[in-house]
Formats: sequence, C-alpha cells, structure tokens
Amino acid sequence: MNATDEATFTALIAKTWRFYGKTPTGQDIADWIDLLDGFPLETIATAFKRHLIDPKAGQYLPKPADIVRHLPTAATDDGHPGADEAWGLLLRLIRDERETGVLTEQIRTAWQACQPILDVGDEVGARMCFLDVYRRHVQDARNSRFKAHWTVTPGTDPTLRIERLKQAVETRRISSDYARSMLPGPTPASIDHVAGLLEGPDASPAERQTAARFRDLAQLVRTMTAASNRQWAEQHQQHREATAEQQRQAQAMAEAELLKRGIRTIDDQQNAA
Repeated sequence: MNATDEATFTALIAKTWRFYGKTPTGQDIADWIDLLDGFPLETIATAFKRHLIDPKAGQYLPKPADIVRHLPTAATDDGHPGADEAWGLLLRLIRDERETGVLTEQIRTAWQACQPILDVGDEVGARMCFLDVYRRHVQDARNSRFKAHWTVTPGTDPTLRIERLKQAVETRRISSDYARSMLPGPTPASIDHVAGLLEGPDASPAERQTAARFRDLAQLVRTMTAASNRQWAEQHQQHREATAEQQRQAQAMAEAELLKRGIRTIDDQQNAA
C-alpha cells in the first residue's frame, strides 16, 4: 500500500466500521495504514472481506492480528519455512551428531517441546507435537510481523559445517559475517600435516622445533575434543535418564489413578446392590 492508496483504504475502513455501528477516527486510520504498510491494497481488501464473513471472528470489530492472518504475503516473504521443511531440518540435525543445523527460533521452541517424546523413541508422536507447536509459534510471529531469525548449531564434522554454512548464506538465512564466525578452526589432522611439511629431510633445527610444537598442539586439541565429547555424552545420558524417570513417575501416577477409579467403581456397584 502506498500514498495513492490511502483514500481507498480510508473508504474500506469506514465501510468496515459501519458494519459494527462505529465510525473510525483519523488516528484509527493512520494507525492501520502504519501497521499494514508494505502489503498490497488488493490483498488487504480481501483480508477485510474474509474477516467480515468469518462466522466467529466476524462478529467483532477487527484487530490488526485478525487481518494479518488473512494476508497471504505474511506467510511467504518472512523467511519462516513450512512445517514439513522445518521438521526435516531438525531431523537431519538430531539424527547425526556430525551435522550442523541452521534453525529458527520457532524450530528450536518446537524441538524443545518434542524432545521428551523423541527420547522415548516415538518419532511419529514427536513429529505431531513438533508440527503443532511450530505452526502456532510461526503464526504468532507472523501476527506480530516478525521475520525468521536463524542461528547455527555446529556439528562435529568440519566439512559438513562449511557446506551447511555456505548453503545458509546462499539462501540468505544468515550473513556471511556470521558464517565466518562459525567456521571450524584447525583440526589435529591439519596441524599434523603442517608439522609434517616442516619435518622434511632438509629441515633446519628451528623448523624441527616448530614442528614439535605443532605436534604438541595437535595432541592438545585431540585431548580437549575428547574431553568435550565425553562431557556431551555424559550430559546427554543424564538428560535421557531424567526423562525416563519422569516417564516412569507419570506412568506410576496414571496406574495409581486408574486403580483408584477402579476401586471407586466397585464401591459404587456394591452400594447400588
């Protein structure tokens, strides 16, 4: 909507308000124009019509969120992937610790919600939970005109990380500066390779000494990586055990409640007799 559309939009607002026995103020119209800036007038008019004929929402004077949810552009140009694509991005990450994930805030929120179901091995139930939570949060973001914000979860494979970061930059999901900040550092293998080049048959004592320092650095990186991997594994196991305990407690409570109801049912039958 641009400046030449304001008169037509003002008439649209006035017409809509008449259905509810009201008259919009100049400030009302200015606020709506500001909120709907960037959407085509034809699309806005269609959204107002859809609100008016909605059996439930149409009983009330529209709020901005009532109109935005009917705007197709709100669902296509804000960077939020579809629910099935979002699930695929998450599944690729959680199935392989080598993978690097580039995810939105809404994907991460839905991931957190479905993780306990994944932990007990129910991928079908987890997917249903994920899709439901994801769609609700994306709709909330769209109602508020929030575009997708992507962040990176690095995996253990440096080559895959570079590939995923490159893909994310090419699709404009992250900036090149952000991608560079997430690039993997030198690996033990690459450090050993440099040390090997310095240890050639014609190497000087200084080069051999430098190569030795590189060997020590490579070993240090290996040790730190192994310690980090052990810590991650321990934390992951603790999380799984805690989730399993919660599941056992919930099952015990459910069984106790069923037993309690069964006793009451028997008592009722005896009283009736």
